[in-house]
Amino acid sequence: MLSVYAVTILTAIDMNIVATAVPVLTDYFHTVVNVGWYATAFRLCYCAFQFLFGKAYTLFPIKPVFVLSNVIWILGVTLCGAAASPNILIAGRAIAGLGTAGLMAGNALIIVRSIPLHKRPLFQGLQAGIEGVSVLAGPLLGGVITQYVDWRWCFYINLPFGGACLIFIVYCFTDATPRKVSGGLLQKLVALFLALAWAGTEYAWNSTTIIGLFVAFAALFVVFVVNQHKRGDAAVLPLRLFRRRSVVATLSFACLLNSAGNVLDYYLPTYFQSAHEYSPAQSGYLMIPIIIGGTLGAIGQGVGTSITGQYGPFMLGASVSMCTACGLITTFSHDTSLAKLILYTAWSGLSYGSGICVNPIALQAILPDQDIPIAMSTLLFMDSVGPAIAIAIAQVIFTNGLSINLAGVSGFENVSIGESGLTQFVKNAQVSQKEAVLDAVAQSMSPLWYLVLSLACTTIFGAYLTEWRSLKKEDPETT
Repeated sequence: MLSVYAVTILTAIDMNIVATAVPVLTDYFHTVVNVGWYATAFRLCYCAFQFLFGKAYTLFPIKPVFVLSNVIWILGVTLCGAAASPNILIAGRAIAGLGTAGLMAGNALIIVRSIPLHKRPLFQGLQAGIEGVSVLAGPLLGGVITQYVDWRWCFYINLPFGGACLIFIVYCFTDATPRKVSGGLLQKLVALFLALAWAGTEYAWNSTTIIGLFVAFAALFVVFVVNQHKRGDAAVLPLRLFRRRSVVATLSFACLLNSAGNVLDYYLPTYFQSAHEYSPAQSGYLMIPIIIGGTLGAIGQGVGTSITGQYGPFMLGASVSMCTACGLITTFSHDTSLAKLILYTAWSGLSYGSGICVNPIALQAILPDQDIPIAMSTLLFMDSVGPAIAIAIAQVIFTNGLSINLAGVSGFENVSIGESGLTQFVKNAQVSQKEAVLDAVAQSMSPLWYLVLSLACTTIFGAYLTEWRSLKKEDPETT
């Protein structure tokens, strides 16, 4: 289990460590248009290869697949640190996401095969708590490193620990017995994310390029679904899993809640730095309330589920609480008080932490053991594809809104967001323009908070429709 937790910490920190470095990256590369791709490229490969690794772990021994995934992740992190252009950084993030897909799929399977069902809530709650804290701590660590060292060390810092983790896995990891691979979703997701990234910035929404990409995504997705239906149980994603209401409800709850949480985690540091003029380190410190809230929520849910044997109430409670917290966050502006920033974000962290750890427990309670490996891969996919799409949509909303709002500021009518960084807009503004520029940035981010609120509100359907089962009754195989 030590290898599971070590890998969880490293990959989770890497997932969002770039968040507080985004404004600095836009200044360094002199462009805002790639801001969403630093996260989307990672999640694109992370979710596109989840099913491939899920099948690989059922076909091959866990250890070699796990080690290969670790090597790929280290290569991706190294490329990110050495990036000389935004395109190279994006490529490195994609490779790191590929490695993370294999590592996280392996983590989930190791716990399932090593721990009996009635004890899994505690271990998975601990893992989810560690992951949640690490994901939320990423921006804090990234902010400190970016301000006091250099943004490249946001990636280089992972290398010695990643190497040590690799050695630990090779020499100390005990392999498990393997328990049957086809095409993935990469082409479909690339078409979708390119359309979202280019729309309104590189090309007009009604251009043939954007329309063609959306049509290509729809066509390829239909082909994928038909192909999976024909393959039956040999499919990368057996569609029979989706015939169960509770499976669909649980996966949708996970996807939407994780999407809301990740959009907040990725864009809040940018909001703190661009709309409030906080430094990278200060924006990282302002993520501490979310970290504390998420930690308390995850621990409370894990302990509560283990004691009561019930997971349903935590799903419903997290959904209602997240809706309330996100509703308060929609009031954020460039002059919101520090007390409100801390209180509202801490509330959102507590809500997120208390709900995100429930999903694997619910699936394991609902499904037979033979379906759990692919169900865990599907859950990881939904946990990643949702945020990837949500962050891509948020990028479109933010960059398009920023162009419009800055054009309304006197002296900024002809400024291009593709040729300047976020903090440079404020630095280049005259004293008489500064308030208007800060307000323009804050207004550009306001629709993002409503996107988060919409995602949070829709989690209520998944929480309500998921079947509630007691975990106190062990299944015969486990007993």
